[in-house]
Amino acid sequence: MAILKVARMGHPVLRQKCEAIDPEKITGPEVQRLIRDLFETMGEYNGVGLAAPQVHMPVRLCIAGGEVDDEGRNNYRILINPEITVLDEDDRLGMYEGCLSLPGLRGWVERPASIKVTAWNEKGEKIDFALEGFPAVVIQHECDHLDGILYVDRIEDMTKFAYEQEAERFLDTVGEDMEAEEEPAG
Repeated sequence: MAILKVARMGHPVLRQKCEAIDPEKITGPEVQRLIRDLFETMGEYNGVGLAAPQVHMPVRLCIAGGEVDDEGRNNYRILINPEITVLDEDDRLGMYEGCLSLPGLRGWVERPASIKVTAWNEKGEKIDFALEGFPAVVIQHECDHLDGILYVDRIEDMTKFAYEQEAERFLDTVGEDMEAEEEPAG
């Protein structure tokens, strides 16, 4: 396993549409090594998700967390060639997002609150599941990377884009998160 260098905003790898991974190669050593390296890199930088292009590998593979089990552990999903279907475009969740490729920055992004995901897992099995709330936002953020999209592209109000320290001091990061989560669905 290895901790890989994280590409930062401005590197062209973050803006390209990634290539699909042949499902026959998922259980092979190259893809399995990339999965292990992504986990190690994400852990080193305390990320909740990481996409392959962020470590200079333009393939459709990402790891996304945000789901916490009954014992308080974060459950991560490995997604290969993921496809997202929005379940309700009108039900949106906004929060200040950050990204390992934009260190030290936060921006307010609103995304669909509930999605369905179809992908391959690390065992080469086809999976599909539905998510809502924070885990759905994390997966959308990571899957955006596979299409060359950064969260800054989704910020509608640039007055809500700041360095982390200033965001904590001058923007209502907690209040706005709570406000968005408390809005009734539908």
